[in-house]
Amino acid sequence: MTKLNATGTALVYSTYLGGSGSDAGYGIAVDAAGAAYVTGTTSSTDFTAGCTAPCTVLEGTFGGVQDAFVTKINAAGTALVYSTYLGGSNDDVGLGIAVHAAGAARCGRGRSSRCSRSTAYVTGITWSTDFTAGCTAPCTLLDASLGGFDNAFVAKIADITSPPDEQCPPSGEGDCE
Repeated sequence: MTKLNATGTALVYSTYLGGSGSDAGYGIAVDAAGAAYVTGTTSSTDFTAGCTAPCTVLEGTFGGVQDAFVTKINAAGTALVYSTYLGGSNDDVGLGIAVHAAGAARCGRGRSSRCSRSTAYVTGITWSTDFTAGCTAPCTLLDASLGGFDNAFVAKIADITSPPDEQCPPSGEGDCE
């Protein structure tokens, strides 16, 4: 993974992302603060091992031959913010990722984008009949059954690693998502 400066004339950072198996990034998005969100697929059972404090492992259990992954890297490229496997007991591949259009979760009826929490939206393909098994409250499950050999998936991942921004409105007036 590589970040270039605004004019494309110099490297800001460049790094490997992965574990001891095969890893491939298929999607990247950047929020307003410059943090990068990457999704793809991994066959590394130790993919999240590089996520050490203060990085948060959201789901550290490898589930199949290959799992999708989602990783957030800080804007300077000096640390992982969070990393997670995403999938079930069969193959899962993250193909695309986006962050909230404002670059962070919106505050109170879209009035502000000054929150520190970002929300990532991931899509891909799964062959796992148990892909949705980890979706427990407050997670909302739209369809729990794999139809056919494989299905597309959509997942929303809230950044639980950052405290709500003090500039956001108080509860009842539209907290940060």
